[in-house]
Amino acid sequence: MPDGRSWLIEFGSSRLQVLPRSAIAARKSSIAASFVEAAISAGLTQTGYAPSAGSQTSLLGYIRWLVGNYIFAGQTPGIFRRTADRFEEFGRSDLAVFSRQKAVEESGHAELAYRDLQSLGLPAMETIRAVQPPSATEFSDCFRNYAESSTPIAIFGFSYCLERMAVERDIDFIRAVEGVCPPESRAFRFLKVHSAIGSDYAHVDEQLSFFENLPKSDLVSVICAAYETAALLARQSLIDQALTDGETRRRLGEAGIQGHFL
Repeated sequence: MPDGRSWLIEFGSSRLQVLPRSAIAARKSSIAASFVEAAISAGLTQTGYAPSAGSQTSLLGYIRWLVGNYIFAGQTPGIFRRTADRFEEFGRSDLAVFSRQKAVEESGHAELAYRDLQSLGLPAMETIRAVQPPSATEFSDCFRNYAESSTPIAIFGFSYCLERMAVERDIDFIRAVEGVCPPESRAFRFLKVHSAIGSDYAHVDEQLSFFENLPKSDLVSVICAAYETAALLARQSLIDQALTDGETRRRLGEAGIQGHFL
């Protein structure tokens, strides 16, 4: 419903599940916003697993998070530019313009994660090579597959879901991460940009406004991708389950990387 209420119906059964009402969808009061927000809620709840938001609240977990985001964010602008070229080939200059805008917005974010690793007293590139969270590759492959698919507009459902989940990181969450990092550290550039106090909050509204003007067939592709991305986020802790604090510590030690967290 336009007011943000949504239900999940399983075909072939009588099961009807009321999904949580999104404050964002209620505020926007549009069918597009309600659909994409409901898709994310359904993707998170249907998997049976919770997003691994808490993994950043140990120092080694935060290091893994920064490494994974460095790997993924470094590929994001290029994938958006590639998709813009595909949109031009399809005669969809409106989508090409928006995709190039997203490429500009996401440029330089990998450098933020890199500098944050350095601020923790780590040799950034050596740390990235040593840690390599499996989920970073899986998210990058998923994004690239959407870009190269027959419906590349799905990339906007993917990017919306990630930015939408980022705004769940409020100031209390940021302070909790700061609490596990060395005193006087300034290793929070990437986190603050991708949080409720950063640019992702504006990007969420920007994308929802864009979705409201899409034809139905385009919106369906966006909604499906948002659902699939939410399900992937919910499974992230399983994808990375072998990369525990102990395993991270072992990899860093084998790479000759020293620190008070080892």
